[in-house]
Amino acid sequence: MTEPDAARLDDYRFQMGRDAGNLALVLDSLTDAMVALNQHLVYYRLGPGDRTAPPPDLAPLLGVLADAKGLVQESLLRLRGSGA
Repeated sequence: MTEPDAARLDDYRFQMGRDAGNLALVLDSLTDAMVALNQHLVYYRLGPGDRTAPPPDLAPLLGVLADAKGLVQESLLRLRGSGA
């Protein structure tokens, strides 16, 4: 883990508790990965009418990341709601 990520993790743990802080950093990492993959769309060259969908090689990966992000968000909200 990089030093800035470790510092961010410490901040999240201080603000939200250990488990919620860990999930918050994972959520940030998943979001960063999704942004990087979506930037690929900008440079991916298709025909004029084909730019509405993600590239075929990245579509399954984006789906997995979106599902994982949803589960982390759900867990984080449940932790916040339970006061943990």
